[in-house]
Amino acid sequence: MPAETGPRPEQPIAVNLARILFHLMTNPRGWRVDELKKELGISDRTYRKYRAVMRDHFEDLFDRASGGGSLITQVRDGDVAYLRLRDSEEPVEDHPWFFTRIATLQLARKAFGFLRGTDVGQQMEDQYLDFLSRMGDRVFVFRDLLRDMDRKVFYRPWAPKDYSSPERQRKLKVILRGLFYSKRLRLTYDSPGWNEEPSLVEPLTLMLWKSALYLIVRFKGKKKPYELAVDRISKVETTGEKFRYPSRETYSPEALSRGSFGAFHAQHGRPTEVELVFADRRWLKMDLRERRWHDTQEFEDLPDGRLRMTFTVRSMVEVWPWIRSFGDDVEVIRPDADSA
Repeated sequence: MPAETGPRPEQPIAVNLARILFHLMTNPRGWRVDELKKELGISDRTYRKYRAVMRDHFEDLFDRASGGGSLITQVRDGDVAYLRLRDSEEPVEDHPWFFTRIATLQLARKAFGFLRGTDVGQQMEDQYLDFLSRMGDRVFVFRDLLRDMDRKVFYRPWAPKDYSSPERQRKLKVILRGLFYSKRLRLTYDSPGWNEEPSLVEPLTLMLWKSALYLIVRFKGKKKPYELAVDRISKVETTGEKFRYPSRETYSPEALSRGSFGAFHAQHGRPTEVELVFADRRWLKMDLRERRWHDTQEFEDLPDGRLRMTFTVRSMVEVWPWIRSFGDDVEVIRPDADSA
């Protein structure tokens, strides 16, 4: 095969294809072919190759409603040729990738809404707005859907904590730097039983629980993890000490909650068997069965219509408040309520 003459691509094909697709997705009119070739530094032959690759291999841009044809097309406007995305007859509901992405971004944005005013919250908001700005002009996106997305996908936080103060923002930045670069932190924690002197810890996980942030750490040279409320960390600074992040076999944040009711573990607590009987209320029984409250939970319908629930935990700290929230609709069989 003879060598191609003319200018050669200045970027790998994958980079150039990504640039072309980004331009087409964000510019409804498309990209002038002559300007495209000049911008990418490619010949006419290479341009035709790129167009064929996009036409035949980008399945997300196939118009299934019209037999699978590509949405990539070249059109003429007078003497000028444009590469653009043609209008699809496919309804917007047949583009699940769009809905999955927009719903995911919206939920994440709402779930971290309590971080509004911080750098983390602003980054989340910027990601969402950037996506909308790039997608809002496409023919397969309903503007009213985007306009009303804050009402169509909604997250209700549980008593969110406030991280907007400059000092808390600074602490969060320090924590994230230590976490992602695996650098030890020197911090002071405001909690009963905690050493008042600064402690050297290794940050392992930033955890979201009930609209609040918690940092899972371990002391230098130790293996036992501890959960710290970020807002109760009174002082924190980075150090130059790097540590080896533990392997999956030796550390897992999911494993910390096993045997516990909620986010906090009681590694050495004694197993406590819990037996509850809930009132014969249809809505109540439905709500209980629909949720995974604990890994060991079991339900049994009683002859009188009530519902028995059993599970085993190592700590009742978070169980008792949960039980009390049901008021007179629950009877505690085990453990003895006097131990609350």
